[in-house]
Amino acid sequence: MFPAYAHLSAYDRHKKLVNDYLTFYGKSISSFERDTSRDKTDYDVIRENHKFLWDQEDTPDTWGAKLAKKYYDKLFKEYCICDLTYYKQNKVALRWRTEKEVIVGKGQFECGSKTCKEKENLRSWELNFGYTEHGEKKNALVKLRLCPECSVKLNYQSQKREVKRGKSLKRLNTSSESNNDVPTASSNLESDNTAEADSSLAEMKSSESTDTNESNIWKEKPVEDMEKTREKEFEEYLEDLFM
Repeated sequence: MFPAYAHLSAYDRHKKLVNDYLTFYGKSISSFERDTSRDKTDYDVIRENHKFLWDQEDTPDTWGAKLAKKYYDKLFKEYCICDLTYYKQNKVALRWRTEKEVIVGKGQFECGSKTCKEKENLRSWELNFGYTEHGEKKNALVKLRLCPECSVKLNYQSQKREVKRGKSLKRLNTSSESNNDVPTASSNLESDNTAEADSSLAEMKSSESTDTNESNIWKEKPVEDMEKTREKEFEEYLEDLFM
């Protein structure tokens, strides 16, 4: 090491060497600055490799594609958030919801328009979203929850399909059965006259009914079938809630 640099620290030694180099060759400090024109942030990488829908067969092969796929997996793809700024030009921007928006109910219990906060009288819409991605035209069937005012904007030039909630659970109609079980006045009069005869027949048939009841047990539907139908009804009920 040269004696002139022995008493200097590493940083001071670096500055003196750079200064001597610039003095000797007549250059400026800008020649040592790094070219940042090609620098990219994580946001830029995600934008370049982003896909609105990733197929199961798609396997990211680059670091940028893996980052975009990881971001995509964190999105919630039940309802969309829309931007209706250019609705008169039939241009609607759509994106999936983030975790924070799902927690506050944005897009499901609150209007799915980006700038709207309405929570009453929301309507569900299903539309075919056409977009261009990496130079390729694609289509995706998506759902939106919008207030009446934003629904008018969405259907400005073309009517979209409205998804209405159906009956969640079917109730059994027992009115006809109950009417048949109600006795009439004439039947009450006749029953008084034949009560004694029926009582004797009832005793004879009681022993036979016990035998038939035991045999009918094996003919009845198992409880599992009833439980399955209840599970199906419960699934239909949940589907209605998430419409």
